[in-house]
Amino acid sequence: MKIKEALMQASYEISKKWADTPLLDAQVMLQKAASMTKEKLIASYNCAINEAILENFNMMVEKRVSGFPVAYITGEKEFFGRSFFVNENTLIPRRDTEILVEAALESSEKIIKEKGLMPVKILDLCTGSGCIAITLKSELGEKADVEASDISAEAERVFYKNCENILGKKLYFYKSDLFNSIINSYHIIVSNPPYLKNSEVNEMISNNWPEPEISLRGGNDGLDFVRKIIEASAKYLEKGGLLCMEADPSQMETIQELFRKNDFNSILIKKDMAQRERVISGYYP
Repeated sequence: MKIKEALMQASYEISKKWADTPLLDAQVMLQKAASMTKEKLIASYNCAINEAILENFNMMVEKRVSGFPVAYITGEKEFFGRSFFVNENTLIPRRDTEILVEAALESSEKIIKEKGLMPVKILDLCTGSGCIAITLKSELGEKADVEASDISAEAERVFYKNCENILGKKLYFYKSDLFNSIINSYHIIVSNPPYLKNSEVNEMISNNWPEPEISLRGGNDGLDFVRKIIEASAKYLEKGGLLCMEADPSQMETIQELFRKNDFNSILIKKDMAQRERVISGYYP
């Protein structure tokens, strides 16, 4: 069997249950199974596929058809142009979260330029795989001191693995229930907290959704953690510091009001690629 034929067959099988991106899913998994770049895979379409590679690939396809996300099958996900290790103990990095990173980068450069502060002190709360914290450190380098926290010991292990793989060194990590173990103050606090409603998470669980429930469940209205972060963050922000958060578009009006009630100003909302309100930020006076 040729590589192209294996891809087409796999794409067809995946499309029966998951119609969104069956060919792309198949390509990404075959790249992993064959240890090939995308370019080499395409150039090898008319070559015969190795039997051992085909067997491994078919096992991956079976997992995908059963509902496993491609990122958990391959153990990696691209985020902001870098490959992050992921497993079932952390959320899979999503493109929408890159908007959160972009907002934090813009604010960091603004702080450096307008206030002459460097390094900018940044905390990534609820870091999970570390994709936000590690990306910020990668992009800003010595211009920023970046720390991260998460309540999950499993997430801590994934975070450190990504630090070593991408940065070649560890960033400081707090194993913490939100701010409970945080001791420093920061110019920027950034967070992608759990923000799904209990009803949404319950439905996902009933459909065997594989991502960790602890990273998804945000309470009856999805805002339990968002409220706690907004209310507590003032104690951990430097004067004029910024809080920047990802949330669901339907929650933005309520979150904006929470920012105002807690004395944040210059509140800004950024839209994702689909033009949905995705990221909100505000400065504490």
